[in-house]
Amino acid sequence: MDLHKPIVLFGNGDIPTHHIVHKKLQQAKSLICVDGGADNAISLGLKPDIILGDLDSIYNEKNDYNCEMIHLKDQSKNDLEKTIEWCINQNISEINLIGFSGLRDDHYIATLEIIKQYIQKIKITMYTNTSVIYCVNQHVEIQSIPGQKFSIISFLPKTKITTSGLKYSLNASKLESPSHGISNIALKNSIEIQTDNWVFVFKNHMP
Repeated sequence: MDLHKPIVLFGNGDIPTHHIVHKKLQQAKSLICVDGGADNAISLGLKPDIILGDLDSIYNEKNDYNCEMIHLKDQSKNDLEKTIEWCINQNISEINLIGFSGLRDDHYIATLEIIKQYIQKIKITMYTNTSVIYCVNQHVEIQSIPGQKFSIISFLPKTKITTSGLKYSLNASKLESPSHGISNIALKNSIEIQTDNWVFVFKNHMP
């Protein structure tokens, strides 16, 4: 399979509406659709390069899609998890997820858990109609706009976090409650986060 970066995995969740998400789709060199995400992609005028999954959620006949389709059979895992494993086996090092939020809260939470599960094997960035979501460890610098809202959610209460460029700074600090890291505000054109364990960073789109 000849796939080129940047690679987007496109799901069967909310249809992208925000211009940042549309731009990321336009920049994609390879579009991997996860099962019914193929129909969402086609509704936006996009052509899947490949479709993976159980193939039980696509609307049309398989021959109508005019691309390679791979049936991933493991029923103990959902289509996204199986597709990420397929990407890892193809030695793909980085993917962007679009269309994996909304519609069902259980699927959204499972998606975040899947990102955490595989983040050490493949770089994953998730784009929704409200934010860009990163799962990071150690040091990361993220481009920002002054006034932009950021939220940090840790997996472990003992995680120590240091930030730079945010209104409410942390200095090797632990989050005192699950909501402690919510709705911080960027002061500069980039922020920096240093952490000693994995955290989720939500970069909220500007209005």
